[in-house]
Amino acid sequence: MIEGFRTAIAHALPSAQSVRARLNHLTRQELLEVAEYFTVKLPDVDVLIALPGAEDLTRVLKALRGLPFVRATPDADGRDRLQGSALQTPGEIQAGRHGVQAALVSLDVTDGLPELRAMHLAAHQGWRVGAVAAAVIRTDAPGHVRLSLQGVPLLSPVVLADTPSGLVFERRFLPSA
Repeated sequence: MIEGFRTAIAHALPSAQSVRARLNHLTRQELLEVAEYFTVKLPDVDVLIALPGAEDLTRVLKALRGLPFVRATPDADGRDRLQGSALQTPGEIQAGRHGVQAALVSLDVTDGLPELRAMHLAAHQGWRVGAVAAAVIRTDAPGHVRLSLQGVPLLSPVVLADTPSGLVFERRFLPSA
């Protein structure tokens, strides 16, 4: 289901810059593979929050799941905001039994700060973030720990680790990925 995407990332290893560049130029098929993975793995949510750079992935996931989405983007003042038509259209975001459940969608989790800021924006809307869906997670990066400490499941089809020779596929089992 995600072999094409994993192969694309494998060709970019071991360089972190090459992996990031590859993530910024995913093909439609690779986006579809990742979105299908999340369709299976994500819990039930009411809205998707696209982090900067993950808009295309979020659109594909939106189409597969039939969910509204908003973007977490900085405004002209440099402050983060949630933006999108779903916020202006009454009733587009349907709250479940336990309020609005959201999922963050990211290309990669590195320091975790964009994800934490988006979680704060979601909380300000009265939403609960039930998962972070990232195309790639790096276990050596602080974001993995920061988000795990928030009790938010991290879901990813590709988990990488940093070694002295560069990035490699993580060999350890991570319960949240």
